[in-house]
Amino acid sequence: MELSPLTLISVFAGGFALNLTPCVYPMMSVTAALFGTKGEKRLSHSFARALFYVAGIVVMYSSLGLFAALTGGFFGAVLQNPLVLFAVSAVMFFMALSMFGLYDLNAPSFLLGWVGGRRAGFIGLFVSGLFVALFAAPCVGPFIVALLAKVAQSGDPVYGFIQFFVLALGFGFPYLVFGTFSGLLAKLPKAGDWLIWVKRVFGVVLLGFSAFYLALSIYPGVFPYVVPATFVAGGIYLGFIDRLGDKTAWFANAKRIAGILAVLIGAFLLFGKPKAGVVWEPYAPQKITFARESGKPVVIDFYADWCLPCHELEQYTYTDPEVIQTLESFVRLKVDATNPDTSEALEPIERFEILGVPTILFLDPDGKEVPRTRITGFVPPREFLKRIEQVQGN
Repeated sequence: MELSPLTLISVFAGGFALNLTPCVYPMMSVTAALFGTKGEKRLSHSFARALFYVAGIVVMYSSLGLFAALTGGFFGAVLQNPLVLFAVSAVMFFMALSMFGLYDLNAPSFLLGWVGGRRAGFIGLFVSGLFVALFAAPCVGPFIVALLAKVAQSGDPVYGFIQFFVLALGFGFPYLVFGTFSGLLAKLPKAGDWLIWVKRVFGVVLLGFSAFYLALSIYPGVFPYVVPATFVAGGIYLGFIDRLGDKTAWFANAKRIAGILAVLIGAFLLFGKPKAGVVWEPYAPQKITFARESGKPVVIDFYADWCLPCHELEQYTYTDPEVIQTLESFVRLKVDATNPDTSEALEPIERFEILGVPTILFLDPDGKEVPRTRITGFVPPREFLKRIEQVQGN
């Protein structure tokens, strides 16, 4: 899978933002209990203690990502079942309801007491970090599940480990800072309406994920409208319908601005993207033979209805005018691997040793795959065009 700097920055920022959720933010007070508020006499010793604490968080989430990638083949196969997709949608929907205050998910009090009471050495801090990662689950769990789905589809252990390693670094960064400079903990802003509003923002995001999996289980054709609809509906609700914090002028104005921006983004995603895309033909072995006889290169796209990166490719890469024009000289074939056990999908999957979707491979005019050009996962138009240049220059 491709890991661009922008992707890593986004994952890090997402991990950092999870600290703003109400059931994670109080963990700062647990950090205060562990490190005290007076700080260490030596900054290096204080930093080392905080580093061990964050290492526990990183190990917990990185192991989760590695496990998801190693079991990704099975996970991907399971996702072809509409009932499973519907169940995933339902889980995310009910988790979203907790974000709107319909019920609360809390970590067991005896575990919180255990962590808060630990003032052990480096090993104790490391173990405490492991537990803090678990305590955050009521708020971050739904987002971890969403990222797990993406990682599991990749089947790439390195990709899965790096994704969750970076996520954990983003999540643990504030603890590293506040653990090192523990006196700052006393200066943190108090929880209030703004934290509840952030929680509802995450609830809207979860509803969007729920709608995505529901669309895949019932009618994948509506997928292109899920993200724009989430932005528009979420912007209207969070910016104008929700009255939380309206008594504070600056916060009310900030909500309105955020709502307007969300609606504008949703409208752009719906109407601002070109409708035309790459025109594909269904895969058939004889079409490769015909292309070889005609002296034409071939591009083959393996996709599945339940695959999120596959839909991202369709929406953002295959609609790029330069990509469309450049691929006109290729024979363009698409393999539907939604059910990989069908004879139509099994033959090309085994022939080209496909491990997961999306996978895009390029064949030269002689019908041989061009080395080091295979794409796994979503890539933006610019990266896709670079691969085509490699094929054409081969």
